[in-house]
Amino acid sequence: MSHLDKLRNNILVKGNSYGSEMDKVDDGKIHEVILHRGCTSRFRENELIDSVKSCLDKKNIVYSELSDESCCGVMIFLLGDEKSGKKVVDANVEKYNHHGVKKIITMCPGCYESFTEYYTQNPDFNIEVVFAMDLFDDEEIDGTGYIIHDPCHALERAPQVRSIIKNVPEKRANSCCGFGAGTRAGSKEVTKRIAQQTLSGDKVITYCPSCYHTLNRVNSDKTVDFFTLLDEKL
Repeated sequence: MSHLDKLRNNILVKGNSYGSEMDKVDDGKIHEVILHRGCTSRFRENELIDSVKSCLDKKNIVYSELSDESCCGVMIFLLGDEKSGKKVVDANVEKYNHHGVKKIITMCPGCYESFTEYYTQNPDFNIEVVFAMDLFDDEEIDGTGYIIHDPCHALERAPQVRSIIKNVPEKRANSCCGFGAGTRAGSKEVTKRIAQQTLSGDKVITYCPSCYHTLNRVNSDKTVDFFTLLDEKL
C-alpha cells in the first residue's frame, strides 16, 4: 500500500491521518466558535493543545471543541487526490453547519491552509477561519537563545511571529522539518535527516504541531512550540 493510499484510508475511514482509533460522537450541541486541534496535536502531542487552550483562556477567548472533530484533509490535497479531499471537505462542512459553527480557531498552519484554500470552494462553507497566533499580535516574548523555524505552510507569517518573539535572528532555521506532504509516511529516515539539519544550529521555536512533533522526536532539548513559550510568558 502506498503512503497516499494509507493516508487516504486513515482519513476517510478513521477520521485522522494517523489511523488512530477515535470516538466520533456527536454531542448534538451548538458550537459557534471551535478550536480545531488537528491530528498531530490530538494523537501525538497533546501538550500542545494544553498550551494553546491555556493561552486562549488567559486572554478570555471563548471557544469550545467538537467531540466529533475529524481531519481537515490537507495532506490528501497536497498528494494530489482532490476527489478524496473533496469528500473530506464536504463531510466536515456538513458537520460544522450541523453544529452551527461560525468561527474556527486553528492551531495548525496546515489546517489553516486547508480551511482557507479548499473549504472556501464549498458554497456551504461560510465560516470565519482564524490562525490562533493572530489572537496574540499584541504580545511580546523574549526569544533570546532561539532561532525561529518558519513552517512550509506558514512562511508568510515570518514577520508576524518575529513581531511577537523578540531578540531572535532574522534568518530562519531550515524551513522543512521533513514531515510535510506525506514525506514521513513515505520515509522516516529521510524525515530524520531533514530534521537533524533543521536542528543543527540554535534551539528552535516552531509554530506548527507537525513540525514540533518531527523535530521534538529528534531532539527535544532543542525544540519548543510557540504556544508553549507564549504560555510561560502570559
